Amino acid sequence: MSLFNIEDKLYKKDTPENLSQHAVSEYNPSATEMGKNIPIKEDLWVKDQVGLAKSEKREVAAGLVILLVILAIILVLAIGFLVQQGAFNSKNAFVAIGGAEQVESGQTVTYEIDYKNNNWIGMKNAAIKIAYPEEFRPEPSENFKEDSRTSGTYTLGTVALRSSGKIFFSGKAYSPKGALIYLKTSLVYQPAFFFGNFETAAQLGVNVISAPITFEVEGPQDLVSGNALDYVINYRNDGNEELANLQIKVQYPEGFKFVSSDPASQEGVNTAWTIGSLKPGGSGKVVIRGELAGGDGINRAAKISIGVVDKGEFVSYNNETVDTRIVASPLAVFQTVNGTQQRSASAGEYLSFNVIYKNNGNIGLRDVIVTEKLDSPVLDYATLQIKNGSFDEAKKLITWKAPDVPAFKSLNPGVSGEFNFSIKVKGNIPLDGDIKKNFVITSLAAIDSPDVPTPISANKIISSNKLDMKLNSKIILETKGFYHDAQIPNAGPIPPRVGQETTYTLHWKAMNVSNDINNVTVTANIPTNTVMTGKIFPADARLNYNERTNSISWNIGKMDAGEGVLNGAPEVAFQVRIKPSPDQFEQSVGLLGISTLNAKDLFSGENLTITNDAKTINLFEDKTLVDVGGDRVSN
Repeated sequence: MSLFNIEDKLYKKDTPENLSQHAVSEYNPSATEMGKNIPIKEDLWVKDQVGLAKSEKREVAAGLVILLVILAIILVLAIGFLVQQGAFNSKNAFVAIGGAEQVESGQTVTYEIDYKNNNWIGMKNAAIKIAYPEEFRPEPSENFKEDSRTSGTYTLGTVALRSSGKIFFSGKAYSPKGALIYLKTSLVYQPAFFFGNFETAAQLGVNVISAPITFEVEGPQDLVSGNALDYVINYRNDGNEELANLQIKVQYPEGFKFVSSDPASQEGVNTAWTIGSLKPGGSGKVVIRGELAGGDGINRAAKISIGVVDKGEFVSYNNETVDTRIVASPLAVFQTVNGTQQRSASAGEYLSFNVIYKNNGNIGLRDVIVTEKLDSPVLDYATLQIKNGSFDEAKKLITWKAPDVPAFKSLNPGVSGEFNFSIKVKGNIPLDGDIKKNFVITSLAAIDSPDVPTPISANKIISSNKLDMKLNSKIILETKGFYHDAQIPNAGPIPPRVGQETTYTLHWKAMNVSNDINNVTVTANIPTNTVMTGKIFPADARLNYNERTNSISWNIGKMDAGEGVLNGAPEVAFQVRIKPSPDQFEQSVGLLGISTLNAKDLFSGENLTITNDAKTINLFEDKTLVDVGGDRVSN
């Protein structure tokens, strides 16, 4: 019998009476005696209560929340995937740069940078980044920010969906002719609703077809170690615009020793020459003199650059390299001046030259010739004293040949000798020629023989020795004293009298002839019985007096070449007072000790000094004192 039938028979209202008539049991709920106080158990077949309990409701709610979160994540991922595949694609972002692909060095050029967003979502934090070589200098722009010497950024911010734009980028390429430079640009951005960075890039090659500066450098192909050489730098502005802030820079080879240059280099720097401005068609030349040493067969290269100074940095227009090969020569020559390899000379000085020669080879050399070229407008050729040899005044050349030196007919290995001659530097330096400053006395000794080989396609190997002596500027100091003076009037008896005060005016005047000089000062001591009154002319003169040491100094500072000779001279006047004591009766009382002018020559580098004698009341320059006998103290 099925459970359904059993249930139906048990609970049906019209159940047959005989079904309930069975033995009395303690489990019979109708038994009155035994059923009192016995709990009635719920029938297992009774149906569950309708609805959920509270705990069950909470569990269901939690499950729904978790399900919704999972569905949201799946939805976001699905949207992202769909956006990635449809609304956004990095290939739909573009950047391009266009403009002149052939430019002149130093010419301002403008390039157009186009960018485009073909996606269905916008861009955020977008920027255009530009990279360029060091020799390219961008023009200042309000929206352009330099990140480094070779890169910069244009900030775009937000770029709308399905939109485009452009920016303009200008600058100058300071590069030599034939140079190829690259301008690289990139669009950097984040897609809206994304956190990752994306980038697309493009570049443009630019050829520099010409430079506004024509630049040539000359130097020897071959040189005997230790010999003198010149680097000759010629430049010209072939452009249509004036060039400003031009400068030449040199990187010397190993073994090079700088001697001098024309024009002079920047103060304290022998590797840079400031040209300044150069108009269209303008030209110039720089000659660098020096000596170069090295082993036989070694190649020495000098690199010379010309360019502009931009924002405090040197930017090259053009570069040239000069290669010089060190070669050996069997002949050697060497010279000294006044016993040394003197590098400076002074006006009025005698120069004693000693030229030494030697055959360092293994064979005798025929018909040897030694020459000495002396060339400078400051030499007094009338004072030249030479033994043997001959002097060609037109060529400024001394020559010694076999008739003068019989050994030159065939100079045997290891044989050496020497020549001596002297010449005087002019006392008065001429300032009316083309050169008015920075004079150089050049002496070039050379030795040669027809037996010394000349390599094919090379210069003949001639041993030489060159000295460039810079002429020190001639400085002049005048020290004068007056009783009758136009600037500072004086008082007191003339001649001075014992126990009475008399004042005098002393003058210092400085003159400078041929070079710029600096740190110019004049100093002197004042005798103990003489005092400064404090009167000075001009009143703003930098004159200092130390009362404790009785010393006086005048700080002039810098003086240009020719100052005081070609124009007005710096001058100062100051007053002193004396009160002669009895023991100074009939004496010429001192007013000022020895005066000394010190200066630094900016061309030769030498420290210059000149002195004037002490001054007493015997003032010959004041003609009004001669007739009254004002040279000695009276009673």
